[in-house]
Amino acid sequence: MQASRVGLMRDALRSAKVFVGGQAILTVSAAAMTAVRAVRPNSGRRISQQTIGAWAGRALLRLNRVELRGEHDAPWPTGPCFFMANHSSSLDLPVLMALGLPNSRTFIKERFRWYGSLGAVLWLTGTFFTAPQEEHERRVQRFAEATETLRRTGESVFGSPEGMRVVGHEIGPFNKGVFHIVTALKLPIVPLLIEIPPDVDPGTGIAAGPGTVTVHVGTTIDTSTWTLHDLDANTQAVRERFVAWNAEIRA
Repeated sequence: MQASRVGLMRDALRSAKVFVGGQAILTVSAAAMTAVRAVRPNSGRRISQQTIGAWAGRALLRLNRVELRGEHDAPWPTGPCFFMANHSSSLDLPVLMALGLPNSRTFIKERFRWYGSLGAVLWLTGTFFTAPQEEHERRVQRFAEATETLRRTGESVFGSPEGMRVVGHEIGPFNKGVFHIVTALKLPIVPLLIEIPPDVDPGTGIAAGPGTVTVHVGTTIDTSTWTLHDLDANTQAVRERFVAWNAEIRA
């Protein structure tokens, strides 16, 4: 019993340290991004995302004693694409930030917009905030606005079709919202599979165990012939690809 109490106290202190340290990293990052966007109005968003955001992501991972390893031979695509990944842990966001995906934005739930310094960082990097599933009309409008922004800017975007975190290292059901965008813009999909060992994964918590997180990069999926008529079939086909890929990596 005493050992259990000590363990709980240690975990609580660890979580508090990660929270306080994380807030400091994000606050400094938000301040730097604000300054850069004021001085460089045209390129400030991209610099904030690819440089300052990447630094913040790496710092958050170091705070959690996590090393990031990427497994891809070729450089990132130079043209617009849709970076698509699984979503199983609260570590996914700092991992995404640390990757510094080129000239890209991110889809994330709108409640994160109000998370203090994290919300500021997300806003300053041009994140698309999505409405809840139950608010269908507003959600559709947000995706339509994002589609037009991407069409105008020619930028890439990151999103997880799982939407919610799927704890347990399985691939959850896929939402079709992001596939509407992929189909409308004919964005090639760059599949990313984030592999987090069970003893590292904090799940829905904030304090990870020490270890290595690996980001696997799959073969780009061509969407140039996709139509809305085949939306359901294409969504299911991509999910099945992720399911098989996840099972192969974790075997």
